[in-house]
Amino acid sequence: MKKETRLYCFSPLVMIVTFVIEISLAIYTFIKAKKAKSDYAIVMVLVFLALFQLSEYQICEGGNILFWSRIGMVSITFLPILGLYVVSQFKKAPLLKFGFLTAFAFIMFFAFYPESVNDATCTGNYIIFSIDKNVHIMYGYYYFGFLLFGIWEALKGVQDEAQKDKIRHALKWFIIGYASFILPLTIAYFLIPTTRIAIASIMCGFAVVFAFILTFKIGPIYHECVKKEEK
Repeated sequence: MKKETRLYCFSPLVMIVTFVIEISLAIYTFIKAKKAKSDYAIVMVLVFLALFQLSEYQICEGGNILFWSRIGMVSITFLPILGLYVVSQFKKAPLLKFGFLTAFAFIMFFAFYPESVNDATCTGNYIIFSIDKNVHIMYGYYYFGFLLFGIWEALKGVQDEAQKDKIRHALKWFIIGYASFILPLTIAYFLIPTTRIAIASIMCGFAVVFAFILTFKIGPIYHECVKKEEK
């Protein structure tokens, strides 16, 4: 494993700080959701974002590379479909069952197939995951397909004048949250070709902005919309 000590925007120090921030937001959101008797989907998104950052940090610090690579890949695999699930609590969203089945299939693959993740390299700036080439393209279709589909469904909800204003407001913030990591990733992809081999690491690095939006902009409305009735 190649390891460098220089610090950049996605250095090991930033990774562990991001982990602390995201897991703290998850705990805060869990308390709020429990108090509101709400669904814990946003909590799970924050937990998996944090777990990915912890996985990257462990890889850079010389932990069990293959173990933490699998944990990292499993963590990010949940995120696109959980995002769509959050949208579905504000408006009906199709393909949820298909998305969860697809995510589960990839998760089983990354968790248990011996050669699903071959290696991971800490460059000092981001992590490069070496994934089985036969599934790389299919995984990309799943991942970015459901990210874009989540934006599409949220946009439809925003444009639906029959929706309550607070729901449309939450969906607007959802789109902004997704854009906060998709747009920087897209810019880096086209302007800095070397970053194309570290898409997952860079995207999740920017996703800390989405974590704050989930917690303080979408979360309060979400807990109100999916509040469970008192028994």
